[in-house]
Amino acid sequence: MITNFKSLAKTPLRRKALLIADAGYGAISIEKAVNKKWKVLRKKINPEKYKRIFVVGIGKGSALASITLAKILGKKLTKCVALDVEKPVINSKFLILNSEFFKGTHPLPSRQNIAASQEIIKLAESLEKGDLLITFICGGGSALFCGSELELIASKTVFKKLTEAGADIFELNTIRKHISEVKGGGFAQIAYPADVISLIASDVLGNDLSMVASGPTALDKTTKKDAEKILKKYKIKGLKPIETPKDKKYFKNVKNILFISNKDALSAMGKKAKKLGFKPIIASYALKGEAKSALVGLAAKALRQAQGKGRAVLAGGETVVKLGKALRQAQGKGGRNQEAVLGMIYKFKNLNIKNSVVLSIASDGRDNTEAAGAIGDFLTLEKAKKAKLNLKKFLKNHDSFNFFKETGDLVYADKKSFNVADLMLVLRDLK
Repeated sequence: MITNFKSLAKTPLRRKALLIADAGYGAISIEKAVNKKWKVLRKKINPEKYKRIFVVGIGKGSALASITLAKILGKKLTKCVALDVEKPVINSKFLILNSEFFKGTHPLPSRQNIAASQEIIKLAESLEKGDLLITFICGGGSALFCGSELELIASKTVFKKLTEAGADIFELNTIRKHISEVKGGGFAQIAYPADVISLIASDVLGNDLSMVASGPTALDKTTKKDAEKILKKYKIKGLKPIETPKDKKYFKNVKNILFISNKDALSAMGKKAKKLGFKPIIASYALKGEAKSALVGLAAKALRQAQGKGRAVLAGGETVVKLGKALRQAQGKGGRNQEAVLGMIYKFKNLNIKNSVVLSIASDGRDNTEAAGAIGDFLTLEKAKKAKLNLKKFLKNHDSFNFFKETGDLVYADKKSFNVADLMLVLRDLK
């Protein structure tokens, strides 16, 4: 699924690192995962007992997931609607008659998102007792699923100020829940009294299902007071949080299921690493912190345990890129995965790392740019030196994309995998 595999695989160790990463992508391939996991789920759900079945997708990758399930359901499907960052290619006449796919904006919501969200809300409002609503809830849904003009204005303000301040996803989504009528369980309330099965692709640390896409079908654990504390912490004024639905009756017909997570990807990567002769170590499923130093700890672990066979130190998680006040208007381009690799390369610039490779990729193939992430090793340093690239300057300006564009080390991937946060690898060979 790595589209520029051949051009990146310039050494045997690089090739192995890319094979391991590709195994991770394979495990979270949307079409493969839906077809495989539905065979197990349908026995528990028993779709045959419902007269009407609806499929709704919210978030990145949800359109492809929805259309894949729609094809499986066939004539049992009443209607399918999805809101994603792009529309899927539809070849089936049946799906054209019974499906609607909307393209929205991300990471900031727009009126385009509101219009699409209103169509999803209308569908939910039409549901009756005895109907089944199957939802795919995916990362990116917090921005895409935007129910009103008031939420749109508030969301833009919150996203800009909180991300610039380095707030984590839990803080950000707590606020998003309390400025929305569809998040924080609001969508479950609208769909009541129908049965709701939410298949959730987790992109949050710890797989808190109420936080993925700000939990549209999950009973919210946070309160209005929690939101107010966060706003006060970051000195954000002018927003008045609302309370999320707390009446448990709206959730008695709802089943929120962890459909896929980074454990699926990291497990597959570990198996591939072992097959290639490395000892796999999964350091964390919930790695966080500043991107520029995220891989340093993984590399240290690989170095400390560098006895016997080579090591493949793996991690999943979500780091942050903190912008200084002077850089908020800067022209630097990149994502947290690219910055993580650049930070690692900068740390190792004076060391002999010919037997190591570092790699970090966004699981859905989008690292805030058209690239999925980056790969780095001694070849990267040699190319940077030859081109007279100042690593420290690129890192300071958060311009990792242009650095790796110059060295030819950007990783590109098919955008057909679930968003389960980021996947990181430090590969060390002792041969």
